[in-house]
Amino acid sequence: MSDRVENLLVEVSPAETRIAVLDESGDLLEFRVDRINAKSLVEGVYRGRVVWVEKGLDAAFLDIGVGENVFLNRPGKVHEGQSITVQVSRNAGGGKPPQVRKRLEIAGRFAVYLPNERGIRWPANLKSGRRRQVLEAAFAESAEMDEGWSLRSQSARADIELIRSEMSRLKSLWAKIGSTQDQAPKCVLAPPSMLERMLRDRGADGSVIVDDRMTLLDLEKKRAAGEIEGLDDLLFHDEREPLFDAYGVNDGLDEAQSPVVPLRNGGRITIESTRALTAIDVDMGGSGGKQRSDDAVFAMNNAAAQAIPRQLRLRNIAGLIVVDFIGMRRKDHRRKLVERFKREFRLASVSVDVLGMTAAGLIEVTRRRDGLSLDELMLQPESTGILLSVESLACQALRDLLRTQGAGRYRLIVSSHVERVLSGPFKPAFDETVRRLGGALTMIEDPNESSYRVESEMGKS
Repeated sequence: MSDRVENLLVEVSPAETRIAVLDESGDLLEFRVDRINAKSLVEGVYRGRVVWVEKGLDAAFLDIGVGENVFLNRPGKVHEGQSITVQVSRNAGGGKPPQVRKRLEIAGRFAVYLPNERGIRWPANLKSGRRRQVLEAAFAESAEMDEGWSLRSQSARADIELIRSEMSRLKSLWAKIGSTQDQAPKCVLAPPSMLERMLRDRGADGSVIVDDRMTLLDLEKKRAAGEIEGLDDLLFHDEREPLFDAYGVNDGLDEAQSPVVPLRNGGRITIESTRALTAIDVDMGGSGGKQRSDDAVFAMNNAAAQAIPRQLRLRNIAGLIVVDFIGMRRKDHRRKLVERFKREFRLASVSVDVLGMTAAGLIEVTRRRDGLSLDELMLQPESTGILLSVESLACQALRDLLRTQGAGRYRLIVSSHVERVLSGPFKPAFDETVRRLGGALTMIEDPNESSYRVESEMGKS
């Protein structure tokens, strides 16, 4: 069991699955989207064919059957035409192709199977102590000690038999795919969906609330088969009010797309992202007055140090992050602030490194990239305001159509940009929407429309 409670809300529509994570107070902590035109390849295992070798880069490019060649760093002795088994470690992004590795990992909630290695790796929360001794004793006489495993932080509180059961399942899964010598390119282990990965990796307890019956049935089936843990409180949202509206998620998203975040004690932080880095500025707002005591500045900086990690998680900001806290005269305050900032990241779901404070008083942070940022996902590229991307508008249009009430035919009036998306990469989602509406839907392109609108025989909406 975990000390934290985080509830997952899963909203399913034809073009995308949206997942929101809320804390006990109902505040939005994290938001992810799994779209039909941008499925993650990460953790998928493939038989790949070496297309060419770049000896100068000590790299190779492989065809794994995903539409573009992938990048393999330090491939070892390989030659063009050779078939090898690899695992995707990073999706395409920033003009770079997907990246793969020869080192394979089969991940569960409590442990990761490393089929080509030996020994057990322990997480940071199990470096020592009574729990470590109990687990070592449990595995001492078992085959696990002679195999490659990396225990995850969730194993610190899990029942030992539950951990062993998962280990057995992961080994069985590998036995089915590990010896394959099929002709490349071929997928031998499909990557987990965004929802599957979030359910597996979350380190907190709480409810999982789903608004789609097929998704609910699929999760129940996988829970019964032992493929997914942590689904003790799986609920179905069967209300007329949309799931995200009922829990205030859309309000939280609006706030997360604003560059200014107010702090509870009157200060504020301002977040600005560029191609090179993300700059975060902390100021007193209207609470500073003419004179600011050392303690008041220190308290404001501590409030910001607590808020910034939440904002990085919510906005999924990655790369180099530079934080300009309010200047502090006392060395002990500067030292304590850096220590506090590091502690706030201790439960981060992705790797974060607080590099320390520079001579200019800036704190530098690096955060590992894990998918698109919220702005990349939702907004138009390089827009100066909060303008939804064409893909976001198309998904929103399909959701609105499925929430229409009453019989009759509907017309979806769209801009040329939205029409291209719904007729192109999102066509399967549009066709599914038409099917659910009983065929009573026509899409019309209007050069004067900037986004979309829905019209019916009863009027316009």
